[in-house]
Amino acid sequence: MDTNAENFPKIDERRALVFEAVQEYHAAGFSQREIARILRIGRRKVADYINGEMESLCQKEFHSRMDKYHDYIVKSLTSGMSRKDVYNSAIRQGYTGQPSTAYEYMNKIIKHYGIEISVYKSTSADAIQKRRALQEYDYITRAGLFRYLWMNAAIPPAHKAYLFKTYPQLYELDICIKEFRRIFDEKMMPLLYLFIDRYKKSEFKALSSFATGMDKDICAIENAVASSLSNGFVEGTVSKLKMIKRVMYGRCSRELLAVKMMYNANAP
Repeated sequence: MDTNAENFPKIDERRALVFEAVQEYHAAGFSQREIARILRIGRRKVADYINGEMESLCQKEFHSRMDKYHDYIVKSLTSGMSRKDVYNSAIRQGYTGQPSTAYEYMNKIIKHYGIEISVYKSTSADAIQKRRALQEYDYITRAGLFRYLWMNAAIPPAHKAYLFKTYPQLYELDICIKEFRRIFDEKMMPLLYLFIDRYKKSEFKALSSFATGMDKDICAIENAVASSLSNGFVEGTVSKLKMIKRVMYGRCSRELLAVKMMYNANAP
């Protein structure tokens, strides 16, 4: 396999398709005027494509910034490196072009030389070492941590002990969530006041801001704790109406918007 950069094709694929179409229409007996009208190109260009050669007429007018890395790219892809690793390596060697241009260039090389590539995983030495290092550790995802704190999802005791020891804020946050839920489950107003007083003094800024906000809106929160009623239905309905309004913004009259949003008691 010849991997010399000079032998890498410099044909513009778009021009080549037009060239082939012109040749096919000309062979079928179409006139130059008809070909120009069908393909929406000039008649002079049609004449050039009929009488000229593809190599000279369809050659690219520019060279890619990846040309200087051609031999390295072919060698790396042939050895099994992924395109992502080849691209990162080219960046380290001084490539300053766009990622899309680099990947398009590599795809053309892969197609031209018939190279089998690694698509789904990184194959560089650094990536392999990182994967091996990660396999030595047990871990919990951020989503798993949120599910434990907010939805009481189960996590291994070892994970829980390590997290609470390493990140004391998580322990305080876990207690805060449980106490907050207890206020509404037991509907005890004293628990609400104790909760606000306690967490307004918290060193955890997020909890302190949360408790301060509750104190400012204490009347509404007292009603929410004491009453079994909720404005959730109203808020949900308002959200639906706002969504309809935004979807239809600028597309209909006020009358049509009213018909879509207003309840018709006489409708079947």
